[in-house]
Amino acid sequence: MSQIRHINIRNFRAIKELEWLPKPGLNCLIGPGDSGKSSVLDAIDLALGARRSYPFTDADFFELDTNCPIEICITFGALSDQLKSIDTYGMFLRSFNSTLGKISDEPKLDEEIVLTLRLTVGADLNPDWLLYSERAQAESIERRLPWKHRELVTPARLGVTSNQHLAWGNRSVLNKLSEASFDITSTLAQLSRSAREAFSEHEVEDIDNVLTQVKTVANNLGVPVGELKALLDVNSVSLSHGAISLHDSNNTPLRQLGTGSSRLLISGLQKSASASKVLIVDEAEYGLEPYRISRLLNELGSKSVEPEQQVFITTHSPFVLRELQAEQLHVLRKRSVAEQAFKSPSSHKVYSLSGGDQQQATLRACAEAFFSRAVIVGEGSTEVGIVRGLDLYKQDIQQLGIQAQGASCTDGGGGSNYFKRAEIFASLGYPTALLKDSDITTQAHQTQSQECTEKGVKIFEWGHRLSTEGAIFSWCRIEVIPLIVRLASDLNGQQEVDQHILNKSNQQFNFDLCIDQPQEAMRLPLAEAAGHYKWFKNITKAESLSRMIVGPKAQLFAQHFQDILNDVFSWVEMNGDVR
Repeated sequence: MSQIRHINIRNFRAIKELEWLPKPGLNCLIGPGDSGKSSVLDAIDLALGARRSYPFTDADFFELDTNCPIEICITFGALSDQLKSIDTYGMFLRSFNSTLGKISDEPKLDEEIVLTLRLTVGADLNPDWLLYSERAQAESIERRLPWKHRELVTPARLGVTSNQHLAWGNRSVLNKLSEASFDITSTLAQLSRSAREAFSEHEVEDIDNVLTQVKTVANNLGVPVGELKALLDVNSVSLSHGAISLHDSNNTPLRQLGTGSSRLLISGLQKSASASKVLIVDEAEYGLEPYRISRLLNELGSKSVEPEQQVFITTHSPFVLRELQAEQLHVLRKRSVAEQAFKSPSSHKVYSLSGGDQQQATLRACAEAFFSRAVIVGEGSTEVGIVRGLDLYKQDIQQLGIQAQGASCTDGGGGSNYFKRAEIFASLGYPTALLKDSDITTQAHQTQSQECTEKGVKIFEWGHRLSTEGAIFSWCRIEVIPLIVRLASDLNGQQEVDQHILNKSNQQFNFDLCIDQPQEAMRLPLAEAAGHYKWFKNITKAESLSRMIVGPKAQLFAQHFQDILNDVFSWVEMNGDVR
């Protein structure tokens, strides 16, 4: 079972240079639009596929520059005995250190033996597939994988349309399954002969008059034709590959199955038929309901402890991410011009998770955020709702919000989880911000904040030891207090809110007094009531507070409060989609 250990792509489509060490089993590649995900899958397919040619164009070159040749190097291990033959491939056998992710040109006893196949395309657009090693190149030795060995590493590809695999075509999965037992060419030839013979015995209506007329004309012209018959032409009747296909019990071709059903079936067949056990799947969720996505991913090895195949998938579905193990996720991101100049010449980088409970919990709870260009982590649901409500308000007044700029706000889960979740996004190359309150002032909390900042997370907080509810009630003008209290009663019930106010003010204030005669002394008990009784502690309620009051009445809040929220949106402008 051949498996890919190392991928190096240069000057191919949107990718100037990329290195990636994929893992055994399932590899899910995600990234912002136009980041090059499909190009990576195509590079694997083009380099390892059993093909003798491919119609490359100038558009396949990075920035259409044909002076810089395309070069795709795929190093694969788990070699069969045929591919480890010293006599055949001795000059090209290399070693791979899985711990360091390094390839050595000389095989070593404690490292895996691997081969590197290199596809190059120059300005003449003619592709060439050659085995590669430094010592062979130094001695100008060239060798190509013979066809029978190419098929041992050729990946199967399950694309958006793969129904050709449900018939016996040249490269279909059914043909691979039946190579040893079903001679498709001779079978089709025999079927063509049988069709001609059956037609000759079939009486064609109203043909005799035509035959008589043709014979008369031929005789008059001195063209000997003898007795004429209408038979199927030997040269015109031939059944090509694809003519034999699978049908169900109602004689309906399986090619007519729905997209989801056919993809599920074909994925199972690919698993059984492919010699290399490398499978490429474009848009894993395409045509599938959620429960069928689970079935497909399970078939592809999402839950496997010892995977039987190596799978490369792309997706835009949060449901797919929730079904993955954390270590199966890889994020492809373009490096900025500054990063290429000062850190690495590579134009792209693949970030990967290593696994663990925190990463797994983040993947499941915040799946949608992984498809953003930038991520704001709210400490809890209140902070998330505040940001989302402001985003909705900006949409209401025809301004760009965070979603319109490719950013997402996701729930940090409270406690100390939000630090870890923010750090996980930052470790995957996402510009990451954290919006938190300031009511915890312990040394341990300050240390966590500092460590989070050092890991690249931008932290926004209210300061002054205030919770989010405390900041809102402390920094709004007095005339805003009745608006907030009335909204709280609409969302939670007037009787409940009245009792909450009485409890936290030692019976000093009630609902009616807050509505009719707001006072400075009410700020603290109202903030405590809102926090303790969770007036706005879910995303929907906090969204309403932000969209209906904080946004429209922003000028009625202290400048410090306005500045923090404006800074959050300015950060999104800097790190989201460039406009």
